[in-house]
Amino acid sequence: MLEVLKLGFFTALRVTFFVLLVTLIWLPIGVYVGLRPRLTQWVQPLAQFGAAFPANLLFPLFVVAIAHFRLNPEIWVSPLMVLGGQWYILFNAIAGSAAIPNDLKEAARLYGLRGWNRWRRLILPAIFPAFVTGGITATGGSWNASIVAEVVQWGDTTLVATGLGAYIAHWSTGEFNPHVGLGMLVMGLWVLAYNRLIWRRLYRLAEERYRLD
Repeated sequence: MLEVLKLGFFTALRVTFFVLLVTLIWLPIGVYVGLRPRLTQWVQPLAQFGAAFPANLLFPLFVVAIAHFRLNPEIWVSPLMVLGGQWYILFNAIAGSAAIPNDLKEAARLYGLRGWNRWRRLILPAIFPAFVTGGITATGGSWNASIVAEVVQWGDTTLVATGLGAYIAHWSTGEFNPHVGLGMLVMGLWVLAYNRLIWRRLYRLAEERYRLD
């Protein structure tokens, strides 16, 4: 049990790091797009397509690249966990930015808000509820994807990263067994703790303080 909990900790670190990383990448891009209605009409359908696209089809390309450049699987298989979930952060950032009322944007312009002050006082509070929704979805998808992302194979090449997903994949022999049950139980506990300690508090904050209506 302690060993499986430790493996869950490694997976939790991967999920946390890469969800934060894709947030830093896609959140500014989503805001830029969402504040420009004509650009939103083009980019939003692409983000929706990216969210629906089966990311595991891209796994062989990563396996070939990691094996060719002799990269450390413990690090470089981790982005596979957020390939699908990252689009929810982009999609919700676009949607949240596009929903900012024009009177708020006009008031910010009249008060001369620019740069970081504009982000801190207008953009981030306005898109915070949408970001929380995207973050919850991306995180949940990353936990689920860890089962297929921490053990990837193409041809004769198999890459394994230490984590709970690899543990479940290793013991998944086609029949339910105690190891799979233990792995699923621990993953459920980790996801529950993750949501209780992080996302539930952020969701409550979004409901109580940052609602535009």
